Amino acid sequence: MRHLQRVGKKKIDILVIGYVARLLELIRQIMETVWRKYSLDSRIFSFKERGSAAEFAGFHMMSRILEATNGLCLPLPPGFQTLHTVLGVHCLPLHTLLLYIDHDILHLTEPFVVKLLKDLDNTETNEQLKFSIVARLPETIGKKICHLWDHPISSSYIARDYVKILLEKLGNKKCYGTSMRDKSPFSPEFLPLNYLTKILTDVEDQALNPFEEQENVDARFVEEIALKQTLILLGLENQ
Repeated sequence: MRHLQRVGKKKIDILVIGYVARLLELIRQIMETVWRKYSLDSRIFSFKERGSAAEFAGFHMMSRILEATNGLCLPLPPGFQTLHTVLGVHCLPLHTLLLYIDHDILHLTEPFVVKLLKDLDNTETNEQLKFSIVARLPETIGKKICHLWDHPISSSYIARDYVKILLEKLGNKKCYGTSMRDKSPFSPEFLPLNYLTKILTDVEDQALNPFEEQENVDARFVEEIALKQTLILLGLENQ
């Protein structure tokens, strides 16, 4: 530090950027060597197969690199965290995978979650994995990708988020009058739901819909999801 006092800030910035760039290049070379050694290829990006011994070795090496960079407070190459988490899905049982995520060893990046939701079907095992991942998503990512999963859980999330945002807008702007929008042929006689639907419809009619660019998300959508969730909770969804 005594010698750095004689060096200008611009020169220090150049030295730091050069140092970090060389470390990132070193990590890239290590990863390339590991890839060649264990003959890994693009098939590791498929979620439909369990991890091989080679993939587990690659996952172990990436975990050690992550541990070292965290200790030095250094950045990682682009795509490193996504690839690391993909290998984690391949190599770890679900409870261990979730433990790694909860302790910030594995990170849920947007590309990883998008690929997971698109590639896996809704079998019982895959559904459990998807739900466990979606439940741990940061709010910013959750809002972007929840529509990719065609499942009652994601529909419920969209509906709750829609109501939350719309009612926040309602708090900033009073809505008067009764909506003249046509009622659904099936109008449930459940006063709390009817009242909420009426409020949301009134706000929409005053051009406050926060989801106007997303198709099929409106007060009627909220009403349908609320009824479906009620049937599921009562165990009547198949009757």
